[in-house]
Amino acid sequence: MSASDAHDLDASFGGADPLGILATADASLAHFDAARADVERLEIPYPPSAVQNVAVCGMGGSAIAADLVAGAYSERLRVPMATIRDYRLPGWVGEDTLVVLSSYSGTTEETLTCALEATDRGALCVAFTSGGKLAERYGAEDGVPTLILPGGLQPRAALLRSLVPLVVVLERMGVIPAHAHELDEARETIAGAVEALGPSVPAASNPAKQLAGLLRGHLPMIWGGELTNAVAVRWKGQINENAKLPALVGVLPELDHNEICGFEGVAELGLRPRVVMLRDPRHHPQVLRRMDLTRALVEPHVAGVSDVTAEGEGALARMLDLVMMGDYTSIYLALARGVDPGAIDLIHRLKDGLATAPFGRTASS
Repeated sequence: MSASDAHDLDASFGGADPLGILATADASLAHFDAARADVERLEIPYPPSAVQNVAVCGMGGSAIAADLVAGAYSERLRVPMATIRDYRLPGWVGEDTLVVLSSYSGTTEETLTCALEATDRGALCVAFTSGGKLAERYGAEDGVPTLILPGGLQPRAALLRSLVPLVVVLERMGVIPAHAHELDEARETIAGAVEALGPSVPAASNPAKQLAGLLRGHLPMIWGGELTNAVAVRWKGQINENAKLPALVGVLPELDHNEICGFEGVAELGLRPRVVMLRDPRHHPQVLRRMDLTRALVEPHVAGVSDVTAEGEGALARMLDLVMMGDYTSIYLALARGVDPGAIDLIHRLKDGLATAPFGRTASS
């Protein structure tokens, strides 16, 4: 990248951010530290031996933490774990299930409905929320152990406030191994990402600004594999909400069994996709081979392919390294497009519409 190109790119990242989404990313280390300290004080009355499976109930930014943690610890989970993005719990949820009710606002209707079912079934419930009905009814009235999160954040910007407590709770309940050293390394990773990717770092040496410049004007296609599958979903959601753009997710090796064939028709549709491959140095050797071969096959049909490789020793650190890169990239993409990364008008309009049409038995009944 030439000096003039870098200057032009930096100049494009001057859009308004009235809700402080970029400032929240810059404060990631403070959020990490506060979340870790807060959850250590949370009293959980259940014995670890009682937990036979785990269900994390949430939507959007409040649910992705569970996917990320499950991905980071997939080979070390001691009991099955699932993320529930729905109004109903699976039939296997019962008295030996640890149910984590995650709703930043405390008003997410899917999570509230699951909370009602979970408490009816006598599940071992824990809640993460900043307030709302989840804190009032289930925390204060029903006695569900509840971690009160700080208010005033966008749910997607509160990821670390949910993710760090989830790691700590799962360790305390015997679901994953001891976490202290992994959290320490993850903290160092976040500090390094803020230093390397923050707004004061010019585009000439800022990978997130460079990638945002490459994605501008294209349909982002985010590909992951194993550890990076959930990270790809996080990237998609951040691009959707921050940059106000559609984005597609693909996961290897599955996409090699179907999606790869669709690239032959990309030109006919007039699309200009750009692929971002989220790589982990510890991918299965065959996944690494597939990424290289798949890249070579699709590259002639797309505007370009960018590789982003995780750095770090532990899985949690490598995962968060990619998460931070995606968060900053999506914010810079929004600013480059001149859109407010904080506003989510369509979501608010949808919620307003749902509020005028009750769906039957609710968590407030």
